[in-house]
Amino acid sequence: MELNTFESEMLIDIYDNYMQPDMPFEIENYRLTEECPTKQIQEFTSYLKKLKKLGLIKYEEREVFVKGGSFSTKYNNNVTVIYEDKINISSKGLKLVERYNYIHSEIEEKCIIND
Repeated sequence: MELNTFESEMLIDIYDNYMQPDMPFEIENYRLTEECPTKQIQEFTSYLKKLKKLGLIKYEEREVFVKGGSFSTKYNNNVTVIYEDKINISSKGLKLVERYNYIHSEIEEKCIIND
C-alpha cells in the first residue's frame, strides 16, 4: 500500500477529526493542483476514493458525494459537492496512523536525546 504525501496528510486529518471533532476535515484545507473549483472537487474525490479502496476510510458514496455536470476522465468522476463530515476512518486506517505517530514520536525522542 503506497500513499503519496497528499493522501497521507488527508488520512492523518481524517484521523485528527475522528479523535477531535472540532478539527475539521475540509477540502479548503488543501492545496490542490487544479485551479478550477469544480476540478478541485473531482481531484479531491479521487484521493478519497483511493483511501476507501485501500480500506483506510469508510463512507456511503450517496451520503458523501453529489454528482452532476461534466464527467472528468482524468479523475474518473463527476462529483460537484462533497460532505466531508460523513467520512470516517476505518480500523485499518486508525492502526496505520497510530503506527505512523508512534514511529515518528520515537524518532523525535532520539533527536532530543542526541541533541
